[in-house]
Amino acid sequence: MAREFGPGHSGGLASPGPRSHPCTTGEPAMLPCALWQKKEQPVRSCLFLLAAVFHAAAAAQVPTTYHNPLPVRLASGELAQNCADPAVLRDPQAAQATWYLYCTTDPVSRNEREGDGYRFRFLPVYRSTDLVHWDWVSDAFTDRPAPAAPKSWLWAPEPQYHDGRYWLYYTITDTADAHSPEPGCDGDSSIGVASSASPAGPWQASGKPVVGPRRAAPGCKFDWTFDPDVVVDDRGTRWLYYGSYGGGLFVQRLAADGLSVEGEPRRVGTSGRYEGAEVVRHDGWYYLFASATDCCAGPLTGYALHVGRAASPLGPFLDRQGNDMAAARAGGTPVLPQSGNRWVGAGHNSVLQDAAGQWWTIYHAIDLADPVFAPGLTRRPALLDRVDWVGGWPVVAEGQGPSDRALPAPATTAGARDPPRRLPAPASTCACFGARTSRNRQPRPGAGCATPARGVRRRKAWPGARSPVTCTWTPTRRRCCRAHCRLALATCASKRGCGSMRRTIAARRMCRPASWQCGMTTTT
Repeated sequence: MAREFGPGHSGGLASPGPRSHPCTTGEPAMLPCALWQKKEQPVRSCLFLLAAVFHAAAAAQVPTTYHNPLPVRLASGELAQNCADPAVLRDPQAAQATWYLYCTTDPVSRNEREGDGYRFRFLPVYRSTDLVHWDWVSDAFTDRPAPAAPKSWLWAPEPQYHDGRYWLYYTITDTADAHSPEPGCDGDSSIGVASSASPAGPWQASGKPVVGPRRAAPGCKFDWTFDPDVVVDDRGTRWLYYGSYGGGLFVQRLAADGLSVEGEPRRVGTSGRYEGAEVVRHDGWYYLFASATDCCAGPLTGYALHVGRAASPLGPFLDRQGNDMAAARAGGTPVLPQSGNRWVGAGHNSVLQDAAGQWWTIYHAIDLADPVFAPGLTRRPALLDRVDWVGGWPVVAEGQGPSDRALPAPATTAGARDPPRRLPAPASTCACFGARTSRNRQPRPGAGCATPARGVRRRKAWPGARSPVTCTWTPTRRRCCRAHCRLALATCASKRGCGSMRRTIAARRMCRPASWQCGMTTTT
């Protein structure tokens, strides 16, 4: 109700309704109409000024910098202690740029107890409009949905949007007997799915596996059907990646309804090496990010992220040296190495774009200052770092490992993209850093590519040289580069290169293929 004061009136309530102008009602006025109109002009100016102030205040709330770990908050305002296996979906139906963050089942607060232990939240969901500050909106499930067994865990969520609905794929660590080829087992993992009209839920589970338990041997021995990831190819076909150390990584075509897979699975990652597949398309290539080693060993965690690329979603995914990630001697180029700061065990990432199209990755890592949530439970908060594409390969955090300093925040509006960063090109040398001779000299590498070609640069080295022979190449010159590397390796172990050490095992080991690299220099 509006409050008006009459002449000589110190208070009192006026009747409801819009305020009247004395110059239009004919009521007695303390001032002439001309003076009333002049008096209103400053009032309008003040209103415009107030609106501008409020707009500036709202803009000031958009972060210009951020610092890892990300502030992921619960409904109470408390920071969530865990957000492992993070997956991000930008809501295509939101008017304002809005992202949703989905985390694996974990305890998130030391204040939340359940029985004699901590409360585990089933796939908590958070929302953000800036990719930095995240607020809890719901848990995907309050209990285990079918076809999960009563003691199953739900891990590694994968959100998707298609056909006007939101879909959430996830790992079921123990499948109900009705959907398992071996009743009574607790390691018969599978991939489940649920759908919703909103990215925040509520979620309705399909009740049956998308990918059922897969036998590794008779009895209760199953491959690990973990970590779903969905990618859409240029024809609109959706492909589902899944798997882990037990059996390897695989890809299969999703059915049109998204509830099952079709065709035969294709291996894209070798057994015992990778998990947490994340595949993205960029500039005509499909990039497979995958994590290696134990995810959850507290401060001793050696989890690490690798990448390979392919021209097809079916692979093969090759690293910079042309090694297949599905081979027995698996390839995979490190993209998020530990840098010696507070963060270790960085991996299981999600790759995304901000509102201006800049690429980023959100992943989990372990803080050496606070590595354990509780005895036996590793604490894994969410981190964010920028991804740049250099020479056709992703470079995360400028190649310096998980960041631990204030950095420019992601863009929240289109057109606000930061200028491109000048990063060094990825390794583009075919080199042999072999064993040193007794005179502390580098073995002499070979003389470069066997045949000159356009776009190829040759440079010879000399005894004692610290830098390797380089061979700049394009995709059509791979054979030249590889031949050069083989020549350098052979020369390293020869009389001319390693002197009296040429016949020793040590010399050959130090001149192994892992000690040289081939790569591209063409930037995209």
